[in-house]
Amino acid sequence: MRAFLALTAALSIAAAPAAAQTDVLGRWATPGVSAVVELARCGDAQTLCGTIHWLWDAVDARGRPRPDANNTDQSLRTRPMVGLSILSDLKPRADGWSGQIHNPEDGQTYRATLRRVAADTLEIEGCVLVICRKQIWRRASALAEALR
Repeated sequence: MRAFLALTAALSIAAAPAAAQTDVLGRWATPGVSAVVELARCGDAQTLCGTIHWLWDAVDARGRPRPDANNTDQSLRTRPMVGLSILSDLKPRADGWSGQIHNPEDGQTYRATLRRVAADTLEIEGCVLVICRKQIWRRASALAEALR
């Protein structure tokens, strides 16, 4: 019986991180609700990716989709922002996820960490060398619920 309880406890502890790792899936609003990013499994199912699902300024003055105009790779500057993958190769770690984030504002890609800090809150941090910048993202459904 003691062995069974130990095995059950070990399995529940092992399952907890897996559940915590999937609770970040879904749509998240960036600061100022300037964009909604959808976090989902990447094609390899082992990592997470984040794609711009909605953008406050999705079209330019001419009604055309707003492009990734500041990308450091000139060949990518015409791709639309909506549908753009900005978080990539996010791998699980003990306290969240780590991978890369593309910042469309400056066109650069940075090391990134993502961690859930509350039920409907993520902390995203992008770093270059030792300089880091954090953002708090809120679950989009929680914001919509709060407006009712």
